[in-house]
Amino acid sequence: MPKGAWILREPLTVLDSVDEPYLETALAALGDHEILLQYAPATPDLRVFLDGNAVFELGQASPSGAWFKVCRELGYEPEAHWDLDPALILFRQVVPVLARDWHENPLPLNDLGLPEGVVCLATVQAAWESAVTGLFGRNDAPSRQVAACLEGLPLRAVVFHDDPSRREDFVGTGVDEPLLGVYLHLGASRSRRVTLSKATVVATGGLKMSPWALGGEWTEDGRDYRGTLRPEAFLWAAGLGREVPPGFEPAFQEALKSVLALVDPAVDAYRRAWPAGVVWHRDPFARYLNHMIVDVRMEGGQALLILDDGTDIAVAGLKSGSVCVP
Repeated sequence: MPKGAWILREPLTVLDSVDEPYLETALAALGDHEILLQYAPATPDLRVFLDGNAVFELGQASPSGAWFKVCRELGYEPEAHWDLDPALILFRQVVPVLARDWHENPLPLNDLGLPEGVVCLATVQAAWESAVTGLFGRNDAPSRQVAACLEGLPLRAVVFHDDPSRREDFVGTGVDEPLLGVYLHLGASRSRRVTLSKATVVATGGLKMSPWALGGEWTEDGRDYRGTLRPEAFLWAAGLGREVPPGFEPAFQEALKSVLALVDPAVDAYRRAWPAGVVWHRDPFARYLNHMIVDVRMEGGQALLILDDGTDIAVAGLKSGSVCVP
């Protein structure tokens, strides 16, 4: 499977492929779902159908919510599966496999492997990479060190949270009001990573939006956001040790501000492209609230509770024969 490992729980199986100069088609099965790809080069017109319903056509900024829901149903988790989101699973993994037997015409994909106009994780990653590359124009030692640090911290995931009961930010700092936010996960590996946040706190008088911050907490007057994640954490995550070189911190703060000024529009465009009717990514515990158990399945001697949205919960301590389903 190209462009990263296949992370969905069901394999993609091509059932039929027709290579014709005017209308190329391919049909595949993904678990209980059918995916049909159609490409008319002369127009050009690229369409993807899921279970008989269109989920993408050339010109759209994102696949529709139905595709996002199938990816979540089959195991996609934004915080766990770096460098992938539902759009990238479709365009970098599913579409190339469906079109592998087509030889008449190349697919209308840009340098990111996407149809022109699609906004997804890859577009935010490209904005981050471009902004960081722009830091290498300065020759003073602190600026070069900052550029090397951020170059060692590629953007791996953009995670949205919308849990209204959330009372802690990602570093565990408590807040008095519901915290909604966008989180940029950076790092060469999950064991050495840092996260930048853009948090909206629902407070009296309306919404208050922090700037992109290094984690932290609101000041007592509610007008500012104090960072607690220091530059040494970024140095450590980039594999450059924890000692902060002279002059590094002010150069780091200035560079981060300039980088995020370029990345912020890409993140906002990504959020706007998110399909209507698809919730933001939730914390694991919140995803199970307000759902019904519709089935129980045994796998490997362990019980799985199947919820009405297709997700499952592993229940420890229950063995075959100990679960009763009415």
